[in-house]
Amino acid sequence: EVAKNKRQPYCVNVDAGHQTSAESWGTGRAVARIPRVRGGGTHRSGQGAFGNMCRGGRMFGPTKTWRRWHRKVNTAQKRYAVCSAIAATGVPALVMAKGHQIGGIAEVPLVVEDKVQTFTKTNEAVVFLRRNKAWEDVAKVYTSRRMRAGKGKLRNRRHVQKLGPLVIYDQDLGLTKAFRNIPGVDTIQFSVCYFT
Repeated sequence: EVAKNKRQPYCVNVDAGHQTSAESWGTGRAVARIPRVRGGGTHRSGQGAFGNMCRGGRMFGPTKTWRRWHRKVNTAQKRYAVCSAIAATGVPALVMAKGHQIGGIAEVPLVVEDKVQTFTKTNEAVVFLRRNKAWEDVAKVYTSRRMRAGKGKLRNRRHVQKLGPLVIYDQDLGLTKAFRNIPGVDTIQFSVCYFT
């Protein structure tokens, strides 16, 4: 239910399938009573129109933007979900099942000192990840980048890639700028989570 709250409305054009003049021929002509395109002199005249079973007709129950896209979720349930997700990061089997490469890391989740928050250069972040054996998870992201299947390619979503490490910090003293250009690495502030 929580996942439904990031959806964006979509629908078909309200005029789709109805942009033609058509009327049923009625009974007594040994043809179905579906509305038919008027006129003559073209293949289109006499063809069925409007119905969802017709070529060029509208869909059944055209989608509308006022559908109920979002769902109310109890605050306690949201907090429970976040706590469950954080607890799951402490179980190596679950982390590896999600596809993360944590073979060389000392522990999960990996806790480091506050000095990391002062990083401002991407190179500092890369060296940090390599020294802590977390770069293997980033390398996986590089190799997984591929073309998206389907129509998303035409809608500015051409590529997809796997997710890498998540960096949770307390104070942003330049850390977000250091990590933002590394593919797959996400950063989030500790206070943003549903703890309050």
